[in-house]
Amino acid sequence: MIRLLPVLLLVPVDAPPDEDLRARYDALAYELHLTVDPAERELSGSATLSARVVADALDVLHLDLVAAMVVERVETAGRELAFEHEEDALLVRMDRTLEHGELFDVTVHYSGHPEAEDSFSGFHWAQTEDGRPWINTSCQGPGAHSWWPCKSSFFHPEDKPERIAMNVTVPAGLYAVSNGRLLAIEDTREGWKTYRWRHDYPLETYSVTLNAAPYVVKSSELELPGIERPVPYSYYVLPENAEKAEVQFAQVPRMLEIYSEAFGPFPFPESKFGLVETNFWGMEHSTAIAYGSSYPAWCEANGVEDRYARRNRYFDYILIHEVAHEWWGNAVSATSWGHFWIHEGFGTYAEGVYVEKMDGRERADEFFRGQAQRMGDTSRLYRGDNVDSGQAYAGVVYSKGACVLNTLRHYLDDDEAWWSSLRAFNERFRYGNAGSDDFRDVLEAETGRDWDRFFEEWVYGEGYPKLTGTVRVEGNSIVATIENRGSGATSFEVPLDLAWEEEGEPRDQRLMLQPGAHQHEIHLTCEPTGLRVVHLDRVLGRHDVTVE
Repeated sequence: MIRLLPVLLLVPVDAPPDEDLRARYDALAYELHLTVDPAERELSGSATLSARVVADALDVLHLDLVAAMVVERVETAGRELAFEHEEDALLVRMDRTLEHGELFDVTVHYSGHPEAEDSFSGFHWAQTEDGRPWINTSCQGPGAHSWWPCKSSFFHPEDKPERIAMNVTVPAGLYAVSNGRLLAIEDTREGWKTYRWRHDYPLETYSVTLNAAPYVVKSSELELPGIERPVPYSYYVLPENAEKAEVQFAQVPRMLEIYSEAFGPFPFPESKFGLVETNFWGMEHSTAIAYGSSYPAWCEANGVEDRYARRNRYFDYILIHEVAHEWWGNAVSATSWGHFWIHEGFGTYAEGVYVEKMDGRERADEFFRGQAQRMGDTSRLYRGDNVDSGQAYAGVVYSKGACVLNTLRHYLDDDEAWWSSLRAFNERFRYGNAGSDDFRDVLEAETGRDWDRFFEEWVYGEGYPKLTGTVRVEGNSIVATIENRGSGATSFEVPLDLAWEEEGEPRDQRLMLQPGAHQHEIHLTCEPTGLRVVHLDRVLGRHDVTVE
């Protein structure tokens, strides 16, 4: 029998009252053994944490697990440990004080009836059209600790475990899918099967997934840029949607090729690239991307109305966006949730990259103009210090993040340096974590230019610029009368690109406009013709500059 100690006795004597005890250890790996019982809507089993002490000492282990889940016992090396489970904190008294650098394992045996928060977030106990179980997880919103004990990335995105093993036992007739590669399918007891998965790459805990349904599985291999061996590729869909998936997922090879060329090789080649049909819209679970969209390519080919037609205007939104997270969010994760845009802004920017590679830069410009309409005058991209995932999450990290990257590319005005910077950033920080300043440092190294002001204004500042005024020809001169003001508290330095012809020869010049009202004159040797403002729409903002 486990002896429960009062919470106060589980706090280390030397701990400051406001210390986060989770910072005392580094999570190295998790191994889960779970049974999913659809009839009872029950999840039960164990989760083992392997970790290293990074503080001077550790005598109390803090794990995250919602109070609704029942902890039955906690043990290490076969010895039971005292614990207290209150609200979302599971505090475990180690049987001795561990010293800095020590490795340890702790296993939590637990059970419960996790539920969905809404149609998107949580643990989903659904059914297929013919009444068979269809179970999926989506926990970026509530956190991974909503269904399994861990050091949750909801609070600590910087502590990515190096690997995870997921062993899932489900009723026969269901197929269980998780992250990584499938090691075995075993008949563990009459009427039940166990699926053993292992993912040998770091990942955020919210990217860990459990899915079970009567899936049809289609597997093959993909030749992808920068990877010597073929990458395993599988998708898992309901039987009635197998034909739809074959049509829709014909886009996968080209999509992965585009992302690989833009951002570096596919990050998880020894696991797989996987897509899993889910009963919610979609999520970036690493190597098991949740897909609950409408198969819009199949809809178009068969004259069927697409229920997500607005979101699928340029592409299958869930397919293109969630897969981009394999590079941004899964491979490269934020150091803290203030830098959430490293996930969602880069992921949304990747959508525009896909549009550009498929349909051209002008179509991509249209895409980014649409994104630019989604933010307020005082929007901030950086979400602040000491915020958790829920506090940091906002639509601005998608739209403004993507538009800031598109704007930065325009400021740089050197596509070779731009793409090399994105690849260098991803490859330098993949499997780890990065912040906005890390991206700036890589950009400066790749371009040889100082980007401090840009990041202060666009990443940490408020709002966007508003340019108003005119550009006109006066004899042998071009005169630009422009007011540059910010929509909020931040002022911006903004490039204004002009192009014209002199005696039939093309000419161009960039004016770097400082905040305030200015008049600029460009003196020429003859009267210019065809004066125009070039690509001002690539600078995020509300601009009204006319050529007279």
